[in-house]
Amino acid sequence: MPRNTRISLSVPSALLKDFDTLSETIGHPNRSQAVSEAMREFLSNKKWDVTRKGKVPGVILLTYDHHAGGIGQALTKMQHDHPDVVTATMHIHLSKHVCLEIIAFNGDAGRVRSLARVFRSQKGVLDLKLVTSPL
Repeated sequence: MPRNTRISLSVPSALLKDFDTLSETIGHPNRSQAVSEAMREFLSNKKWDVTRKGKVPGVILLTYDHHAGGIGQALTKMQHDHPDVVTATMHIHLSKHVCLEIIAFNGDAGRVRSLARVFRSQKGVLDLKLVTSPL
């Protein structure tokens, strides 16, 4: 049996409440099992970020607060700065303040990683999901 290690985390209370509610709803017997599953999923989803090489197609799903100063212009500039990667975009209004940007890409994995990191670092970005597809 694998040895367990005890850890301590600090998270916003609202996030923990939502996490606990959902993990209980889907049948996790305790928080430790839910956190372990979340960590395995995180590893599975993010491993490509350091290992994938060559050309990679996919999309970046980006939600942001369009009232954050200059965010719209910054996102557009970043896309134009990566013409070798970005192939198309779609802009969707989710609410009065929140927009979803769907950015299709097909390019070098390193350039895609760079683009995703730049997007993540922007003030006003609420969430970013990177979805890749096999060629």
